[in-house]
Amino acid sequence: MTKIRSRQQVVDAAAKVFAEKGYDNARIEDIAKELGVLQGSLYYHVSSKAALLRLVTRQQFTEVVVKLEKLVTGQEPPREKLKKAILAQHRYVDRHRTASPRWFTEAHDPRRTEIEAEEDTRLLARYREAWKSILKDGIAAGDISPGIDPTITVLTLLGMCISPAAWPPPGPGRSPATMAALQLHIAWSGLAAGSAADDAEAGPA
Repeated sequence: MTKIRSRQQVVDAAAKVFAEKGYDNARIEDIAKELGVLQGSLYYHVSSKAALLRLVTRQQFTEVVVKLEKLVTGQEPPREKLKKAILAQHRYVDRHRTASPRWFTEAHDPRRTEIEAEEDTRLLARYREAWKSILKDGIAAGDISPGIDPTITVLTLLGMCISPAAWPPPGPGRSPATMAALQLHIAWSGLAAGSAADDAEAGPA
């Protein structure tokens, strides 16, 4: 019988089981078996399967946030940064929606404590701010129209990127890379300097 050395070990095992079985079909017994321990041993580290899902999804989302913040500080042109941000978001959704589809489609989780809700709010704010930084850099470089509202644009982009979580599983022509390329083309067509965003800022003739 294996000894659990840390909560991280439990989180890693839960992530593997959720990815293989999906959250709804996964059981605490499955996670205990993955760890090689008795089911009761898990409850010393976590209170429930729902709590495990929260730890898993938070860790996965934190990794995405950190990677995006690193991307923002790089020297690539804004369009290339936006391309990579959109692709990363699609890959994140595609990789984790089987394990935790409600993470993408149901914003309110009644099981969260007030402290957990505040932590989620801060993490999401960091993520949105990183996206906004890409847009602001693009405006400063003259690549993106100054007529856009960065906050509204970020919410629109994220809504577009997350929407495939509610679709059927990807089929031919709907890989994360293909969808990301299409959405980048759509987004950049509206964001680029000299696009419809400039016309909207100028107002009716």
